[in-house]
Amino acid sequence: MTEAPVTVEFRGSGVTRPWDPKAKSLLEFAEALGLDPAFSCRQGYCHTCQCTLVSGDIEYTDPDADPPSQAGEILICCSVPKTAVVIDI
Repeated sequence: MTEAPVTVEFRGSGVTRPWDPKAKSLLEFAEALGLDPAFSCRQGYCHTCQCTLVSGDIEYTDPDADPPSQAGEILICCSVPKTAVVIDI
């Protein structure tokens, strides 16, 4: 039995695609799809890439990242989806 691919929906942009595990982050994935989300440091410190996670679950790839303290907010520069996600971009 084959598992269904994890999907990433960038709400507001109208883009939904299967996650590409070759992408290092949700930010990199968004850029590969032609989206232009805000970012600066790409390391999880500046919070410029902070977005609302509408649904789903992510994990941070950098243990030194400084995740937002607000519930439902994520840093897309240093996170990847664990499940299908909807992100408000």
